[in-house]
Amino acid sequence: MTKALFRKQMMEVFSWLYKDKKSGKNRTKGGIISFAVLYLLLFGFLGSIFYVTANMLCAPLYEIGFGWLYFALMGLIAVALGVFGSVFNTYSTLYQAKDNDLLLSLPVPPAKILSARLSGVFAIGLMYELIVMIPTLIVFFLKAKVTVAGGVFALLSPFILSVFVLALSCILGFAVAAVSSKLKRKNIITVILSLVFLAAYYYVYSQAYTALQSILANPQKVANGVKNALYPFYCMGRGADGDLLSMLIFTGIMVVLFVLVYLVLARSFLHLATANRGTAKKKYKEKTAKRGTADSALLQKELRRFLGSPTYMLNCGLGIVFMLIATAALLIKGAALREMIYGMFEGYLHLIPLFCAAAVCTITSMCDMTAPSVSLEGKNLWLVQVLPINPFQPLKAKLKLHLYLTLPPTVLLTLAVEWVFRLQWGECLLLLVTVTAFVWFMALSGLFFNLKMPNLTWTNEIVPIKQSMSVMLALFGGWVVVIAFGVLYYALRNLLTPVVFLAASAVLLIVLSAVLYRYIQAKGAKIFETL
Repeated sequence: MTKALFRKQMMEVFSWLYKDKKSGKNRTKGGIISFAVLYLLLFGFLGSIFYVTANMLCAPLYEIGFGWLYFALMGLIAVALGVFGSVFNTYSTLYQAKDNDLLLSLPVPPAKILSARLSGVFAIGLMYELIVMIPTLIVFFLKAKVTVAGGVFALLSPFILSVFVLALSCILGFAVAAVSSKLKRKNIITVILSLVFLAAYYYVYSQAYTALQSILANPQKVANGVKNALYPFYCMGRGADGDLLSMLIFTGIMVVLFVLVYLVLARSFLHLATANRGTAKKKYKEKTAKRGTADSALLQKELRRFLGSPTYMLNCGLGIVFMLIATAALLIKGAALREMIYGMFEGYLHLIPLFCAAAVCTITSMCDMTAPSVSLEGKNLWLVQVLPINPFQPLKAKLKLHLYLTLPPTVLLTLAVEWVFRLQWGECLLLLVTVTAFVWFMALSGLFFNLKMPNLTWTNEIVPIKQSMSVMLALFGGWVVVIAFGVLYYALRNLLTPVVFLAASAVLLIVLSAVLYRYIQAKGAKIFETL
């Protein structure tokens, strides 16, 4: 039974690679290879960033006798990325998995179910951690004088360190689950805590280059700080440098930490997984029901689903938060930013409207509510299909949700941009029309992709939200569209002025949106009806 549970969990974690979510059948070997190559390219791009960081640290630190500090610092970065990549799905994987009730109803000890769930969290954390540790090891073997013991311990350190990532992810997931079981508005609390974590993460990332310079300028001070405040990472660095005792201490600390976390989770897993989270006892009050239309009821259903899922809100609505932050930053620091941009575009100020359009559209592309919306219907899709309504109406409700949530902050950001950069009235109107058309186009594109590549067999909502091809195409497709328009302008720069090109771009987006809308209204509705 244990083997079957572990196999099931690993198949679920990596189902995006070998399973066609639309048909529910396994992909061909060619399809698996294509997906693997695509994700390897993506991870390779991210890994190249950390390769540069490792390359800056390795040789200078080893030359002055602080080689262990190199591994300690890169290990800290790896832990941060590993926790960042896995913390958002730890809570849903452990406590909100769709098949929790089914598994708990079987004659299987909850401890075995928990162990299988943890293997999935471990795999995801390790995958993100290796994005940092693989470049770290490559630079280490290329730049440092490696001993036999140091080489072996260095190769083992990512796997031991991933236990720390697992423990931290579980602690955060446990905290969220414990708090959520007592709160009525648990989803909002989860989102707020996650946004605080994101803000802290991006702040640290923004200070990374300055921190690297400080490390190289004061290695002794940094080394003392790591040794005193982050002793496990000190032991990890010493172990990767070939010290057996330090490696044993590091391994022992990780094992003890994981055992403690596991014991706490094992004692609380059954209670938290079956808790009636956030449901407060209420006295019945008779109220007069208001009659509404089918369209308004469908829109409310979509809104409740969005607000009822922290995973959905954080992954598909994070652009809303970024737009509001960008608007506030423009209003506060607008003058300084204007001077900086004017200095960068000196001699090319006529390109400012195009730059503003590209910047706003890039941020709005981070909103992709429609991309997983069909898949999120899951096995309950039939409930919508049997209603006496036009099959296009549920799709229209999904489009409305995207527009109602995305357009207001987009308009605010656009107005702030126009005010800061002092655009003329004609440019302001064109910019507003262009970004609005882009938002409409992205909403339609996400829905189109999901109709073509739905996944209705998921057991954890993290799969359609974070691991589906439709979401990836919608997210990166927005960036591709912005880049494509930039390339197109460069090719036509001698024929069209920036203002004329902006107007032509708005017209093209409107035409493409109209074509997509007609397709979804006709063929897309039929696809939805027969899924």
